[in-house]
Amino acid sequence: MARTKDAVLAPEQKELMEKEYLDFVKPSTYGNKVNPSTRSSLCTDDVENPELRAIVENVAATIPNREETSTNEAQSPPN
Repeated sequence: MARTKDAVLAPEQKELMEKEYLDFVKPSTYGNKVNPSTRSSLCTDDVENPELRAIVENVAATIPNREETSTNEAQSPPN
């Protein structure tokens, strides 16, 4: 089996991985806030392959900062 850093991805594979990864890391509607200083390296530190790292960074850039999008209502559990 090829190591992750040696993998060569077709454009369709990159697109699919980006979509699946984005679906996986979508922030929930309420909960703890993410520390903005740690957001940029949230999932990229362990990615060795430059193509995969670019996908992960691309997806991370599309996820809104919870502090900007959160409200008290969104963080409150339902009644």
